[in-house]
Amino acid sequence: MEEPEEPADSRQSLPPVYIYSPEYVSMCDSLAKVPKRASMVHSLIEAYALHKQMRIVKPKVASMEEMATFHTDAYLQHLQKVSQEGDDDHPDSIEYGLGYDCPATEGIFDYAAAVGGATITAAQCLIDGMCKVAINWSGGWHHAKKCGRRLQFHLQSHDGVPAQILPGVFPRNR
Repeated sequence: MEEPEEPADSRQSLPPVYIYSPEYVSMCDSLAKVPKRASMVHSLIEAYALHKQMRIVKPKVASMEEMATFHTDAYLQHLQKVSQEGDDDHPDSIEYGLGYDCPATEGIFDYAAAVGGATITAAQCLIDGMCKVAINWSGGWHHAKKCGRRLQFHLQSHDGVPAQILPGVFPRNR
């Protein structure tokens, strides 16, 4: 964990947490739909010296149990299977929302576990009071969601697991 430079009002505010590691960026760069996006984002963060104003926290990798708190076992097993086989044409993939916009490629389960774990890490930083803002720039995609039966979208709803634990810690303001 890298300590940020002292902001002028350090007594009044905590620096934001930036979820980052070279390994995490490399994993996120492997996503075929947006190759090298994570590296480009991190390069911009460094070019503008924004990383010096944030606390850098290395992400964990989500366990199968953590992902199963939001996703169905059947979906996770399918994701593991196509990930190991690199089978982007598996007939069941369409039922899980995998396909053109979200291809089921080799290693996709590891990608999903990395992104999910990074967002869980961000949520834990909030829970622990380490920050008021936690950023996972390489997080999941906009329409990942949990559905009642088989349909899942975009690999790993990176915000699904933390969304279940954060309301118990932080009350909603309306």
